[in-house]
Amino acid sequence: MINKFAIFSVLMFFASCTNNSEPSLETLGTDNVNPQTIEIQQKIDEINANIEVLTVANSLFYQHNDGSTEEVFAYLDKDQKIVKLEEKFKVKKEGNSGVRFFYFEKGKRIMSIERFIDVQNGGGKFRERKSYYDKNGLPFATEERLTLYEEDLEKIDFESVKPYDCSIETAENVLNQRGLFATTFQGFASDGPVDYLIVGGPGDSGFASALAVQFADQTTNYLKANQERLVNTPLIVEFEKMIDERKLEFQVLTNVKINN
Repeated sequence: MINKFAIFSVLMFFASCTNNSEPSLETLGTDNVNPQTIEIQQKIDEINANIEVLTVANSLFYQHNDGSTEEVFAYLDKDQKIVKLEEKFKVKKEGNSGVRFFYFEKGKRIMSIERFIDVQNGGGKFRERKSYYDKNGLPFATEERLTLYEEDLEKIDFESVKPYDCSIETAENVLNQRGLFATTFQGFASDGPVDYLIVGGPGDSGFASALAVQFADQTTNYLKANQERLVNTPLIVEFEKMIDERKLEFQVLTNVKINN
Protein backbone atom coordinates (compact mmCIF):
# COMPACT_ATOMS: atom_id res chain seq x y z
CA MET A 1 0.00 0.00 0.00
CA ILE A 2 1.47 3.34 -1.08
CA ASN A 3 0.20 6.45 0.64
CA LYS A 4 0.16 9.81 -1.03
CA PHE A 5 2.40 12.25 0.83
CA ALA A 6 2.04 15.50 -1.09
CA ILE A 7 1.72 16.93 -4.58
CA PHE A 8 3.74 19.98 -5.45
CA SER A 9 4.71 21.83 -8.59
CA VAL A 10 8.42 21.55 -9.20
CA LEU A 11 8.95 25.14 -10.30
CA MET A 12 8.98 27.90 -7.68
CA PHE A 13 9.88 31.57 -7.97
CA PHE A 14 10.97 34.19 -5.44
CA ALA A 15 9.26 37.54 -5.09
CA SER A 16 12.75 39.00 -4.72
CA CYS A 17 16.55 39.20 -4.48
CA THR A 18 10.82 17.24 9.25
CA ASN A 19 11.23 19.53 11.67
CA ASN A 20 14.48 20.91 13.02
CA SER A 21 14.29 22.77 16.31
CA GLU A 22 15.04 26.47 16.01
CA PRO A 23 16.01 28.99 18.66
CA SER A 24 13.34 31.25 20.08
CA LEU A 25 13.77 34.58 21.83
CA GLU A 26 14.45 32.86 25.13
CA THR A 27 17.65 31.23 23.82
CA LEU A 28 19.34 34.45 22.71
CA GLY A 29 22.67 35.27 24.28
CA THR A 30 22.98 38.06 26.80
CA ASP A 31 25.05 40.13 24.35
CA ASN A 32 22.09 40.41 21.98
CA VAL A 33 20.37 43.58 23.17
CA ASN A 34 19.91 45.23 19.77
CA PRO A 35 16.21 46.14 19.55
CA GLN A 36 16.25 45.43 15.81
CA THR A 37 17.47 41.85 16.25
CA ILE A 38 14.89 41.27 18.98
CA GLU A 39 12.15 42.57 16.69
CA ILE A 40 13.27 40.27 13.88
CA GLN A 41 13.47 37.29 16.23
CA GLN A 42 9.88 37.95 17.32
CA LYS A 43 8.78 37.89 13.67
CA ILE A 44 10.56 34.56 13.18
CA ASP A 45 8.90 33.14 16.29
CA GLU A 46 5.52 34.20 14.89
CA ILE A 47 6.20 32.47 11.56
CA ASN A 48 7.20 29.25 13.30
CA ALA A 49 4.21 29.42 15.65
CA ASN A 50 1.91 29.44 12.61
CA ILE A 51 3.84 26.89 10.57
CA GLU A 52 0.89 24.45 10.48
CA VAL A 53 -1.27 26.87 8.47
CA LEU A 54 1.38 27.61 5.84
CA THR A 55 1.42 25.89 2.47
CA VAL A 56 4.52 23.73 2.00
CA ALA A 57 6.13 23.08 -1.38
CA ASN A 58 9.32 21.12 -1.93
CA SER A 59 11.92 20.85 -4.61
CA LEU A 60 13.19 17.71 -6.19
CA PHE A 61 15.71 15.78 -4.13
CA TYR A 62 19.08 16.18 -5.84
CA GLN A 63 22.22 14.09 -5.50
CA HIS A 64 25.69 14.57 -6.94
CA ASN A 65 28.01 11.79 -8.08
CA ASP A 66 30.34 12.64 -5.18
CA GLY A 67 27.55 12.05 -2.61
CA SER A 68 26.52 15.67 -2.04
CA THR A 69 22.76 16.25 -1.70
CA GLU A 70 20.34 19.18 -1.81
CA GLU A 71 16.62 19.57 -1.08
CA VAL A 72 14.60 22.71 -0.32
CA PHE A 73 11.21 23.25 1.30
CA ALA A 74 9.32 26.52 0.80
CA TYR A 75 6.66 27.76 3.23
CA LEU A 76 4.07 30.09 1.71
CA ASP A 77 1.50 32.34 3.36
CA LYS A 78 -2.13 32.81 2.31
CA ASP A 79 -1.00 35.20 -0.44
CA GLN A 80 1.39 32.53 -1.81
CA LYS A 81 4.42 34.53 -0.75
CA ILE A 82 7.44 32.67 0.59
CA VAL A 83 8.02 33.46 4.27
CA LYS A 84 10.47 30.68 5.06
CA LEU A 85 12.87 28.37 3.24
CA GLU A 86 14.44 25.21 4.62
CA GLU A 87 17.51 23.93 2.80
CA LYS A 88 18.81 20.47 3.70
CA PHE A 89 22.31 19.95 2.41
CA LYS A 90 25.36 17.73 2.45
CA VAL A 91 28.63 18.88 0.86
CA LYS A 92 30.80 15.82 0.40
CA LYS A 93 34.01 17.67 -0.47
CA GLU A 94 33.92 19.87 2.65
CA GLY A 95 32.25 17.28 4.88
CA ASN A 96 29.65 19.80 6.08
CA SER A 97 26.00 18.77 6.38
CA GLY A 98 22.90 20.14 8.03
CA VAL A 99 20.11 22.62 7.45
CA ARG A 100 19.75 26.31 6.65
CA PHE A 101 16.63 28.39 7.29
CA PHE A 102 15.89 31.66 5.54
CA TYR A 103 13.08 33.98 6.65
CA PHE A 104 11.39 36.69 4.62
CA GLU A 105 9.20 39.72 5.14
CA LYS A 106 7.54 41.28 2.10
CA GLY A 107 9.82 39.25 -0.16
CA LYS A 108 13.04 40.36 1.54
CA ARG A 109 15.32 38.17 3.62
CA ILE A 110 15.39 39.24 7.26
CA MET A 111 17.16 36.33 8.94
CA SER A 112 19.11 33.14 8.29
CA ILE A 113 19.73 30.28 10.70
CA GLU A 114 22.27 27.53 10.07
CA ARG A 115 22.60 24.31 12.05
CA PHE A 116 25.27 22.01 10.67
CA ILE A 117 28.26 19.78 11.25
CA ASP A 118 31.18 22.06 10.46
CA VAL A 119 34.04 19.86 9.33
CA GLN A 120 35.64 22.51 7.16
CA ASN A 121 36.11 25.23 9.80
CA GLY A 122 34.88 23.70 13.05
CA GLY A 123 36.75 20.42 13.30
CA GLY A 124 33.57 18.38 13.02
CA LYS A 125 31.72 20.27 15.76
CA PHE A 126 28.09 21.39 15.52
CA ARG A 127 27.68 25.05 14.64
CA GLU A 128 24.56 27.16 14.93
CA ARG A 129 24.78 30.59 13.33
CA LYS A 130 22.13 33.29 13.06
CA SER A 131 22.42 36.36 10.85
CA TYR A 132 20.10 39.38 10.78
CA TYR A 133 19.61 41.42 7.59
CA ASP A 134 18.70 45.06 7.02
CA LYS A 135 16.27 46.50 4.46
CA ASN A 136 19.00 46.33 1.81
CA GLY A 137 19.55 42.61 2.41
CA LEU A 138 22.91 43.11 4.11
CA PRO A 139 23.80 41.36 7.39
CA PHE A 140 24.17 43.78 10.30
CA ALA A 141 24.53 41.26 13.12
CA THR A 142 25.55 37.61 13.49
CA GLU A 143 25.81 35.36 16.51
CA GLU A 144 26.83 31.74 16.79
CA ARG A 145 27.55 28.87 19.13
CA LEU A 146 29.73 25.81 18.63
CA THR A 147 29.77 22.55 20.54
CA LEU A 148 31.00 18.99 20.19
CA TYR A 149 27.54 17.44 20.47
CA GLU A 150 24.39 18.75 18.79
CA GLU A 151 22.23 18.11 21.85
CA ASP A 152 24.43 20.52 23.82
CA LEU A 153 23.75 23.52 21.55
CA GLU A 154 20.74 24.64 23.57
CA LYS A 155 22.84 24.64 26.76
CA ILE A 156 25.19 27.43 25.71
CA ASP A 157 24.60 31.06 24.82
CA PHE A 158 25.25 32.67 21.47
CA GLU A 159 28.32 34.84 21.01
CA SER A 160 28.41 37.87 18.74
CA VAL A 161 30.74 37.54 15.73
CA LYS A 162 31.47 39.51 12.57
CA PRO A 163 28.30 39.91 10.42
CA TYR A 164 28.06 36.91 8.10
CA ASP A 165 26.05 36.74 4.87
CA CYS A 166 24.66 33.23 4.52
CA SER A 167 24.34 32.58 0.80
CA ILE A 168 20.86 31.79 -0.45
CA GLU A 169 22.02 31.22 -4.03
CA THR A 170 22.00 27.42 -3.91
CA ALA A 171 18.51 27.29 -2.38
CA GLU A 172 17.23 29.64 -5.08
CA ASN A 173 18.84 27.56 -7.83
CA VAL A 174 17.34 24.34 -6.45
CA LEU A 175 13.83 25.80 -6.36
CA ASN A 176 14.13 27.47 -9.74
CA GLN A 177 15.93 24.47 -11.30
CA ARG A 178 18.80 26.57 -12.57
CA GLY A 179 22.42 25.78 -13.36
CA LEU A 180 23.61 22.59 -11.66
CA PHE A 181 19.99 21.83 -10.74
CA ALA A 182 18.40 22.25 -14.16
CA THR A 183 15.97 19.51 -15.20
CA THR A 184 17.60 18.39 -18.41
CA PHE A 185 17.18 14.82 -19.62
CA GLN A 186 19.99 12.56 -18.41
CA GLY A 187 18.58 9.15 -19.33
CA PHE A 188 16.81 6.30 -17.56
CA ALA A 189 17.78 3.87 -14.83
CA SER A 190 16.07 0.67 -13.74
CA ASP A 191 15.57 -0.96 -10.36
CA GLY A 192 13.94 -4.28 -11.05
CA PRO A 193 10.53 -3.64 -12.60
CA VAL A 194 10.66 0.13 -11.98
CA ASP A 195 12.14 2.59 -14.45
CA TYR A 196 13.42 5.97 -13.27
CA LEU A 197 13.63 9.13 -15.34
CA ILE A 198 16.89 10.91 -14.50
CA VAL A 199 16.95 14.70 -14.74
CA GLY A 200 19.61 17.15 -13.70
CA GLY A 201 22.17 19.75 -14.64
CA PRO A 202 24.12 19.04 -17.83
CA GLY A 203 27.64 17.67 -17.58
CA ASP A 204 29.53 15.85 -14.84
CA SER A 205 29.29 18.79 -12.43
CA GLY A 206 25.48 18.77 -12.33
CA PHE A 207 23.23 17.33 -9.66
CA ALA A 208 20.66 14.68 -10.65
CA SER A 209 17.25 13.58 -9.47
CA ALA A 210 15.43 10.28 -10.10
CA LEU A 211 11.69 10.03 -10.63
CA ALA A 212 9.89 6.68 -10.71
CA VAL A 213 7.88 6.15 -13.91
CA GLN A 214 4.70 4.34 -12.93
CA PHE A 215 2.85 4.95 -16.18
CA ALA A 216 4.69 5.42 -19.47
CA ASP A 217 3.21 7.96 -21.86
CA GLN A 218 4.08 9.29 -25.30
CA THR A 219 6.81 11.59 -23.98
CA THR A 220 8.55 9.02 -21.77
CA ASN A 221 8.43 6.46 -24.61
CA TYR A 222 9.92 9.03 -26.98
CA LEU A 223 12.70 9.88 -24.51
CA LYS A 224 13.48 6.21 -23.93
CA ALA A 225 13.66 5.47 -27.65
CA ASN A 226 16.03 8.39 -28.29
CA GLN A 227 18.11 8.56 -25.14
CA GLU A 228 21.53 9.26 -26.60
CA ARG A 229 20.28 11.93 -29.00
CA LEU A 230 18.13 13.70 -26.40
CA VAL A 231 20.63 13.89 -23.51
CA ASN A 232 20.68 17.43 -22.03
CA THR A 233 17.28 18.27 -23.54
CA PRO A 234 15.42 20.65 -21.15
CA LEU A 235 12.37 19.06 -19.54
CA ILE A 236 9.45 20.29 -17.45
CA VAL A 237 8.59 17.69 -14.82
CA GLU A 238 5.82 17.36 -12.25
CA PHE A 239 5.98 14.86 -9.45
CA GLU A 240 4.54 13.52 -6.22
CA LYS A 241 6.34 12.56 -3.05
CA MET A 242 5.24 9.08 -1.99
CA ILE A 243 5.84 6.84 1.01
CA ASP A 244 5.76 3.07 0.55
CA GLU A 245 4.88 0.34 3.01
CA ARG A 246 8.49 0.36 4.27
CA LYS A 247 8.15 4.06 5.16
CA LEU A 248 10.64 4.94 2.44
CA GLU A 249 10.03 8.20 0.59
CA PHE A 250 10.50 8.47 -3.15
CA GLN A 251 9.54 10.68 -6.08
CA VAL A 252 6.95 9.62 -8.65
CA LEU A 253 6.74 11.26 -12.06
CA THR A 254 3.23 12.55 -12.80
CA ASN A 255 3.91 14.53 -15.96
CA VAL A 256 6.83 15.40 -18.21
CA LYS A 257 7.11 17.70 -21.22
CA ILE A 258 9.97 18.69 -23.47
CA ASN A 259 10.72 22.35 -22.83
CA ASN A 260 11.15 23.67 -26.37
